[in-house]
Amino acid sequence: MRQVASETRDKYVVFEKEGIKYAKVPRNNYDMPVKVTKEDLTVSEPATAEKVIKKIEIYGGCIVKNYLPTEVIDTIYADAKPHLDQDGSWDGTFFPPETRRVAGMCVKSRACAENFLTHELNVAVSKAFLGREHATWTGDEIIEGYSPPQHNCTITFRIGPGAKDQALHRDDGIHHNTRKHRDSYHYGDDTALGTALALTRTTKANGATRFVPGSHLWDHWRHPSEDEVMYAELDKGDCFFMLASCFHGGSANTTEDEYRAVTILFMTLGTLRQEENIMLGTPIEYFKSLSVDALKLLGLTTSAPFLGYIDFKDPLALLKPEEHAKENKDFFSGTYKGVLVDDATA
Repeated sequence: MRQVASETRDKYVVFEKEGIKYAKVPRNNYDMPVKVTKEDLTVSEPATAEKVIKKIEIYGGCIVKNYLPTEVIDTIYADAKPHLDQDGSWDGTFFPPETRRVAGMCVKSRACAENFLTHELNVAVSKAFLGREHATWTGDEIIEGYSPPQHNCTITFRIGPGAKDQALHRDDGIHHNTRKHRDSYHYGDDTALGTALALTRTTKANGATRFVPGSHLWDHWRHPSEDEVMYAELDKGDCFFMLASCFHGGSANTTEDEYRAVTILFMTLGTLRQEENIMLGTPIEYFKSLSVDALKLLGLTTSAPFLGYIDFKDPLALLKPEEHAKENKDFFSGTYKGVLVDDATA
């Protein structure tokens, strides 16, 4: 049988020692860290799309002050709270047990859809990084097409006291992107752009996002370290823009009684969708009547890691719960402890 196509398989070597699986990965010594301050990342007021785009090109992210008014922030948080209160600890390792999540915020909060998603800066900046134009032969004509960005996910996170640091990661891993080293930003590399809206004041102490500036230009195998992070501290109503190619993670909440709440919106390429939309208008009972094999081929299961879930569950949990019991809640196909080496083949 032909092997599955992979751009990464031959770049690391898996081995087992004393019952633990490891992956040897070549050391990267040429992608250097970027030292910045919060002031460097903060867009001067009045914020414009051009200012935001310039900061993101250089650092991979930026902070916009007073992104949405207090009344909108309070409405979004109020819409999320009942769902946050019903959520439980994550059955896996990707989120700390003290973190609560609400997925699908744009269908659970009208204010989220009409104010956060449609914000003029989100629309303009997403078009700049994620809009795509293309032309091709059709018969004797050249046909042009423009694909606008689309909503990828909108999630509210609330980090409670006692939570530990989340592992640093890139969110574009869901699209199986393999990054190349860049000396400067190259348009067309990215598949997603995020905006994190502060529903409460976020600080280093209560779990503000850890962010590695400049990591959007790093090679795929460059490993981030904790001494390269900065904390995206925000006042309520501020917003943090970030390319999905940047390493980041939630932070430890070392306070006794503070809860850090943010709503994170990701936009993605308009081309990352099925050609035919058969979901809208199809009764769920029809899908429940299909075999597991048919459901998977229709796309009603997850693509590892973390792509295609519903409320952080594989769609099979809704359609075929007996099958979902066999699935890994972290949506990973495999996990190995990484070991940096000069020669992975040695």
